[in-house]
Amino acid sequence: MSEEIETETGDRGGYRFTDEPTATSATVLVVDDDAALLDLTKTYLEREREGFEVVTAVRTDDALQHLSGSATSVDAVVSDYNMPGMNGLELLTEVREDHPDLPFILFTGKGSETIASDAISAGVTDYLQKGTGSSQYSVLANRLGNAIETYRVQKQLERSEEKFTKLVENSTDLISIVSEDGRFEYVSPSCEQIIGYTQEELIGDSIFNYVHPDDRQYVMEEFFEGVEHPEITPVIEFRLDHAEREDIILESRGTNLLDDDVVDGFVVNTRDITELKRREQDLEQRNTQLENIKDLISHDIRNPLNVAQGSLDLYQEEPDQSHIDNIDQALDRMDTLIDQTNVLADQPLRIDDTTTVSFKNVVQSSWNMVDTKEATLRIDGSKQIDGDPDRLQQLFENLISNAITHGGPEVTCSVGTAEGSLYFEDDGAGIPETDRELVFESGFTTEAGNMGLGLTIVQRIASAHGWELEITDGADGGARVLLRGVSFRPTVVS
Repeated sequence: MSEEIETETGDRGGYRFTDEPTATSATVLVVDDDAALLDLTKTYLEREREGFEVVTAVRTDDALQHLSGSATSVDAVVSDYNMPGMNGLELLTEVREDHPDLPFILFTGKGSETIASDAISAGVTDYLQKGTGSSQYSVLANRLGNAIETYRVQKQLERSEEKFTKLVENSTDLISIVSEDGRFEYVSPSCEQIIGYTQEELIGDSIFNYVHPDDRQYVMEEFFEGVEHPEITPVIEFRLDHAEREDIILESRGTNLLDDDVVDGFVVNTRDITELKRREQDLEQRNTQLENIKDLISHDIRNPLNVAQGSLDLYQEEPDQSHIDNIDQALDRMDTLIDQTNVLADQPLRIDDTTTVSFKNVVQSSWNMVDTKEATLRIDGSKQIDGDPDRLQQLFENLISNAITHGGPEVTCSVGTAEGSLYFEDDGAGIPETDRELVFESGFTTEAGNMGLGLTIVQRIASAHGWELEITDGADGGARVLLRGVSFRPTVVS
């Protein structure tokens, strides 16, 4: 018999252990110093089990050498006890150093209680005493089959557990197992990165201690609802309570496995959604800004558009250069409004440069850009003020348009100075006290079909100039809008 381990097909070489042996085949290494008995064992085992491939070794050092190789797989070892140089128990001890779970059956003709006891202590898988007749090989084959199947199931479980452990420990999310009363029983290593606490700090502590106080009651209600109703998969968004980390928003998704014998807990997957929430808010804000830009441009352009349309109708009835001039001014005004889009968004309007202008001239120019119908304008005074001329015209256009819309086509509008402030008032229906704070909100209106944007624009332009707005009752029962904080300049007399 050759000293090399030889397969049935005649291949020679070392052996490797595979993670994925097939369920119907197995490679068994048989070690015995009796070459004839070795061949007999090989023949009977392969006859008893169609899937068995038996490789043999007459020396223990050859067996160890090829067990440590990588040429083919070995699923179990069968060894005699009494062999020269190294007995079966000593071989078992050597094998267990590198292969602690590999099935190892001691198949020996020299049996005793002492040997059996020592074999069990050394970690033998099974112990079988050699006898006479071929039936002993049937017993050996059955025990090998059972041992190999158990070994493979165990390895599969170990691989599954290893994969799960690596998945959890390398997850960027925080994975935790929580008790029925809400205490951490397990937390993945990512806890320190996500919420700023170590595993040692968290284990055994209540999960609610790490929830922002304002969100704590809500989180508790959702959690215990999931405990009471296992079919529910709660998804909870809340703020983290951490002294050194502010404005952290977390999302936790729970699965009730309290009745699972292995997990026996509430599995929670937590991730940091702070950046996601900020992006959502930015997107919502930008969408709102775009909607406001669309609505506000439409609102402010309507006035010069009406002037242009009306002047065109008049020109068609009676061609006159003055109508063309009005159309030209209206188009210029629309062009200016389109360029001035900052005021039309929800972002703060900035006015960096101001000039000294006559508020009388600004108001008159604004009046000309609005379809004033049968309305009347009264201007009291001609003081100079500091401001952005285009923005001021936009402000007064909206005040005039708002007065006509709510006061009727024959409303009287008055503009002047009083108590160090500019005022604009009408003799219409006025604004109820309960609505005076609301009228500056975008979209607020008391009339169907009206966008309720005019006074929103007025407020933004006034705020950009550093002025304050106040609405009071007008002298003739309408509404008075006061612009406080306006810088007046002496009127230059030529």
